[in-house]
Amino acid sequence: MLPEIAFAVGGTRVVLATHGLAVVAGVLAGAAVLGLRAPRRGPALLVAALIAVAVLAGAHALFWVVHGGPWGFWSGGLSSMGGVALGFLAAAGVAWLLGEPLAALLDALVPAALLGLGIGRIGCFLGGCCMGRPTDLPWGVVFPELGPPPRHPLQLYSAAADLGLVGMLLALEGPPGAVARLGCLGFGLVRAALDALRDPAAYDPLPGGLLTLAQAAGLALALGALVVGRPCALGGLRLRLGRPRAARASSDGGSTAWPMTRRSRT
Repeated sequence: MLPEIAFAVGGTRVVLATHGLAVVAGVLAGAAVLGLRAPRRGPALLVAALIAVAVLAGAHALFWVVHGGPWGFWSGGLSSMGGVALGFLAAAGVAWLLGEPLAALLDALVPAALLGLGIGRIGCFLGGCCMGRPTDLPWGVVFPELGPPPRHPLQLYSAAADLGLVGMLLALEGPPGAVARLGCLGFGLVRAALDALRDPAAYDPLPGGLLTLAQAAGLALALGALVVGRPCALGGLRLRLGRPRAARASSDGGSTAWPMTRRSRT
C-alpha cells in the first residue's frame, strides 16, 4: 500500500495522503465528464463544484454521525452513501436555481459522480482502508497495517464496478432520467452485494445484524431508481451513436438535451 507520498520542496518535507489525492483526482475527472456532457461548460463546471462540495460534506457528516471523532471537512473518514444522499439534495437545489429539469441534470451528473467514486476507491486501496474479508483467492492482498491473512481487495472491486458502470452509461442515451436511474440502480445493487465481502471491523451493522448501513442504503437507492419517475424510462435506453446527445441539434435548431439555459417561471 502507499498511504502517503513524501517529497522535499526547497528543503521542506511535504507529505500528501494518496486517498486525498485520489479524491481530488476523482472530482476533477467527474467535472471533466460533466463538462463534456453539457453543451455550456461554464454552468456545468459550476454545478460540478457545488455538488462536489455537497458530496464530500455529506460523506464526512455520515461518517461522523456513525463513528464520532473530530469534525472537519478534511478530517475523519468518508461514508460514500452520505455523499450520495446530500449530492441528490444539492442536485435538486441546483436544478431549481438554474431552472433546469432535474432528470436531465442527473443524467449528466450520475456518470460523473460514479467516475469520481471509482477513482476515490483506488485511493481507499492505497490508503489501506475499507478492506475486505480474509480470502484464499490468488489475488488476495496482505494489508501492511493488518498483516496476514490476505484479504479481498474490496476497494478495487468497487472501483472496477463503478468505472464499468461509467463506461456503460456513457454509451447509452434515452428518455430524460433513464441514464441516471440505471446508474443508481446498478450502483445500489453493486454496493449492497460487495458490502457482504467487507471485513466486519470495517462496516456498520444495523440493529438485528441482517444488513449493514451501506447495504440498506444501496438497496434503498436501487429501489428508488425503480419506482421514481416514468416506469418505461429504462426500457427506452439505447446505444449512443455519433456525437453525444447533448451536443446534437434538433430539427428546429435547438438542443435536444440538457441546455443549461434558464427557462422562465410563470
